[in-house]
This record gives sequence, structure tokens and C-alpha cells, in this order.
Amino acid sequence: MQIVIPDDCFQLFKDSEALGRLRALGDVHYYTDNADSEEVLRERLKDAEIVLTTRYQTDFKTTDLLDHIPHLRMISVMGTRPRMIDMDRANERGIVVSTTPAASASSVAEHTMMLILALAKRMPLMFPAIREGGWPQDQGVELAGKTLGLIGFGHIARLVCRMALGFGMRVITCSPSMTPERAQAEGAEAASVEECLAADVVSLQLHLPAGAAPFMTREKFAQMKETAFFINTARALYVDEDALLDALRNRRIAGAGLDVFEPFEPLPKDSIYRTLDNVVITPHSAWITDGTYARFRDVPVANIEAFLRGAPVNVVRENA
Repeated sequence: MQIVIPDDCFQLFKDSEALGRLRALGDVHYYTDNADSEEVLRERLKDAEIVLTTRYQTDFKTTDLLDHIPHLRMISVMGTRPRMIDMDRANERGIVVSTTPAASASSVAEHTMMLILALAKRMPLMFPAIREGGWPQDQGVELAGKTLGLIGFGHIARLVCRMALGFGMRVITCSPSMTPERAQAEGAEAASVEECLAADVVSLQLHLPAGAAPFMTREKFAQMKETAFFINTARALYVDEDALLDALRNRRIAGAGLDVFEPFEPLPKDSIYRTLDNVVITPHSAWITDGTYARFRDVPVANIEAFLRGAPVNVVRENA
């Protein structure tokens, strides 16, 4: 049984107990970088029966890589969705694909709440001024009694909901599958998109299919309050960037907390985001915590163990 980790550039598995568990299952070929050419990648994977791919480093979707791994039986993805796998082709080949659902949910939810707090307490203004010797005492925003509009209500949003309720916020939410009963079970209220956009804090927590048009458009930003904050820890592609920048520069909204950016990460040094005093920026780091890393090591290996026992878990069959 040959198991290949072709792309652990994060070195999450290096010297780990999880790597030892894999070695107990078969012959493990472990690489701590991304292959520098398709030929090198094919060589790494040519005899693999099981592949454990870290996050979305290796492209099994827009290349013909799957056709060059003749003995492949399973791909275990260290990620919440099979974003880089052609699931139609995998299904045709009978290749089992498993993921790590909600592995980063707690970390991203905490990060979302941190961005809300940083904006409410005026951190973008305070930190630079204090470093320069100032002592600003700008008026902040008290979250208790304010309304949080969650657009989407998956694993992350539900955790954000619980945290926000702990701060005394009212939480309303919308999603295609939302029902009053589902929202009420988490202490939230089912609402329309328009009602969520009119909240004091609007947090984007939804998942859209690949190639979908941006959800947050100029028209939607125009529906937000001038005193409102916008949070995005989901995907930058879900937001019309020009519309967001116009809203921020023209103070159409009070501020934004952003962890994701397009088309480039890291942000260019001359990015306008770096100059705005009503933005909290983090470097796509919401998921990077000890807890997420532990789950990203443990769950993909547990998925492989379950597959080899003949009882696969966390299996997906559709494209992300």
C-alpha cells in the first residue's frame, strides 16, 4: 500500500504522531514542498494508491493528473471541500474522496468575532497612533444590543452566532436552507437578505459554487447602514472589490474586517487596503491555529484508516 503526501509545504505532518499512524498503514512517501513541475508531481504520485493532499496545493481539477495515477483508490483532503479535485472524474474512476468538515470552524468563528471587536473598539485608529506616541480615546461601539446579520448559516456562522449572543447581540441570519426553527435552535432569527444587510454588523459566511457571481455588489453595500461594519472571512471572490473599496473610501459604511483578498495574496505593498483607517486586515490567517492544525493532521489520517477498514467516512461526491 503506497500512501503519498505530495505537498505538505506547511510541514504539518513533519515529526508528527499522525505521520507515524500513516506509516503503520503502508509505504509512505512524504514531501514537504510543492512539486516545481507537472513532471515531478506525476513522478511523486505515479504509484500512489492513497493520496493525502494538504489544503489545496495539488491540482486534480484543471489538469489531467488523475489519469496518470493508475492505482489511485482514495484522496484524503486536508480541507473542508474538494476544491481542487474533478469529482466527476474521480467518481468515474471509483476514487473515494474524503474531506475534513468544519476543521477550521472554531478558529474562523473566533477570528470573525475578533474582527468585529477590533472595528467596534476602533483598533485601526488606536494602534498606529499609540505606536507614534499618541494616546487616542476615540469613542467605540458597544456591541450589546446591536444586531449581527449572518449571511449564510453553516458551521462557522453558527459558532459566530453563539459567540455574538454571549456579547448580548441580537443575531439574524439568512441562507437558502434557512427556516425559523433552524435559526431559533441556535438562538438566532430567520430573516431576509435585505434585513441582514440592514444590520449593525454584516458578516459574510456563505458558500457559493465555483464561478458564481459576487454576492456583495454595489447595490447590496448601498443597503447597509453608514454606521455598519462588513466582515468577510469566507472568500474574497464573493465580494465586488471595487464596490467594497468605494463604500469604505466614501464612508458609505463605517468599516470592514477582511481576512481574504483577490486576486493576489499576499496583498501588494501598494494596496489601497493598507492605507485605509477604517479597515482591519489579517493575512488569510483565520484558520491558522493550533486547534485547526491538529484537526487537519488527525482527521485526514482517520479518514484513511476508516477507508482501509472498509467503512469510509467524510466522503464527498460533488464538486465544491
